[in-house]
Amino acid sequence: MKTVASISFRDNHSLSMDVEGVVGISIGNPIKLDDGSYFCELIVRSGNGVVALQLLGDSTERFVVQSNAE
Repeated sequence: MKTVASISFRDNHSLSMDVEGVVGISIGNPIKLDDGSYFCELIVRSGNGVVALQLLGDSTERFVVQSNAE
């Protein structure tokens, strides 16, 4: 068996995930929910499958993706 992703919970309550063989990352447009919050899905595609994160925030600005690419 080959490990293709691992999740770690840190002491400061943060989450770390390592995913191997990434082939694409996409984020959907935020959708307003009835209670005034917003929903958005972040998808990471790898050669071994898909990781999907369902995100909730209080405004569309919470889903702005910042790139550190040079």
